[in-house]
Amino acid sequence: MTRADVVALLEEYATLLDLINEDEFRAKAFANAARQLDAVSVTLDELMVGDRLSKVRGVGASVAQAIREAAESGTFADLENARARVPSGVFDLMKVEGLGPKKARTLWKEANVASLADLEAAIAAGTLTKFSGFGGKTVEKFRASLEFLKKTGGRKLRHQAKAAAVDIEESLRLIPGVLSAHFCGSLRRCMETVGDLDCIVCADPAQHDTVKKSILALGVVEWTSTEDQIWSGKHSSGMDVELSVCAPDELGTRLVLATGSKLHVAELQSRGEIPIAATEEDVYRSLNLQVVPPALREENLVLRDSNQPPYPGALTYRDLRGILHVHTTYSDGQHTLRQMAEAMIARGFQFLGIADHSKAAAYANGLTPERVLKQWEEIEYLNDELAPFRILKGTECDILPDGSLDFDDKLLAGFDFVVASIHSSFGMTEEQATERLCRALENPHVDVLGHPTGRLLLKREGYPVNHERLLDCAAKHGKSIELNCNPHRLDLDWRWFARALDLKIPIPLNPDAHTIEGLDDIEYGLELAAKGPIPKELCPSAWSAEEFITWCQSHDR
Repeated sequence: MTRADVVALLEEYATLLDLINEDEFRAKAFANAARQLDAVSVTLDELMVGDRLSKVRGVGASVAQAIREAAESGTFADLENARARVPSGVFDLMKVEGLGPKKARTLWKEANVASLADLEAAIAAGTLTKFSGFGGKTVEKFRASLEFLKKTGGRKLRHQAKAAAVDIEESLRLIPGVLSAHFCGSLRRCMETVGDLDCIVCADPAQHDTVKKSILALGVVEWTSTEDQIWSGKHSSGMDVELSVCAPDELGTRLVLATGSKLHVAELQSRGEIPIAATEEDVYRSLNLQVVPPALREENLVLRDSNQPPYPGALTYRDLRGILHVHTTYSDGQHTLRQMAEAMIARGFQFLGIADHSKAAAYANGLTPERVLKQWEEIEYLNDELAPFRILKGTECDILPDGSLDFDDKLLAGFDFVVASIHSSFGMTEEQATERLCRALENPHVDVLGHPTGRLLLKREGYPVNHERLLDCAAKHGKSIELNCNPHRLDLDWRWFARALDLKIPIPLNPDAHTIEGLDDIEYGLELAAKGPIPKELCPSAWSAEEFITWCQSHDR
């Protein structure tokens, strides 16, 4: 049980209380405690020492007791009681975009809708519009969201899949005879979402039988099929798992086949029979090809013969000098300017780009011009104290529905950099969304376009965008488009990296961090960047602060 696991349990309990609609104060208390616990930078074990838990803001006696129970047993009594009172399908209703606890309660209690299947049937029957809050547009939005959930059903976000893989690998490594364990498929290819975990266990052939018996006994996976060469099961997180055991002399071949993609493997097979080999290098060499990095093994990749240059290397953590697009307590962040700066210094970075929300984002405590000036004063003070580390004065400025920006040009001119993002009025046609984004890019003070489609992976598709036109506009005006590294976004979509790089559009890796821990989401950005790969010269995160500011000044001011 980790701190993140406990946060998830507290959030679930708060939501269940909202659904039951009996104790609004307690629901808010647990929801707030979950937010505060999510923001601290220590492990659950550390929190359990002495009275440290009581020092976390928002954690009162009843919440603390629930956390202690969860740390010991994986759940707590009040949560189990609440779960027993709410059909599991009702909780699933809130996967539908725009359907929160209040509407889910109405569906459950008044419309007899207690699952996604019930909701789909009720929409088809046209019975929902008689209930308050369920007008035609709302119901149509639910219909579209249900279709999206069907299309993405069963997949997990990248960070969730990685956590499950680590959990399984830690258990596998303890089994005598296991030489190595590898997770292939879409996880190894650095895809943003993962359908299942394809695990290859390499072991001494003489110990295969005993290794398999030990794998069967693993508590982290419930095996449903073990008769064939490839076993099937489900991890405790809900992720599907496929596992097979191989010998060292065939590992390379098994990795190539299990990593995929299917189209890449088919392309390899068109070059000749894939041999049995101990390493992937041997497989590609036998086909007279350069080794293809796993992240690039997708459709339309041009294979390179062995006498051609190798594929370019991917960015590494050591290449990064700074992080842009970070929030603080000035808007909706959980940590102060100083705390975020000190966390960056501890991680070895040279600069930090603050980008708190602008005034239109009232829900996120967006800054007024007066508060911007106050923040600038604190940044200047901290820069004097923390030099040579540097904090850049930035903003995540809302792009308003007409494409104008939330701050006037005079104020925008005072920032070191400006990230422009859409946070409202998502119901646009492709033409409207593209025009809105392009108008923002045409503003001379805008430097970076934030999360260009507004998508939330496995939750909403985002507004439709003509990427060709958008990228052409960014290139024309010398602007950059971020790769938002938050694992719920990972937007710009990697499928447009090649076009962006052809146009020489810089792509910073921006974690959109709202907490200290959120800074580490840069990991997911690095993994996605490998699918370009995005080179250092086109990644402002790998530039110095001076180089980035000079670049910003080259197209505006």
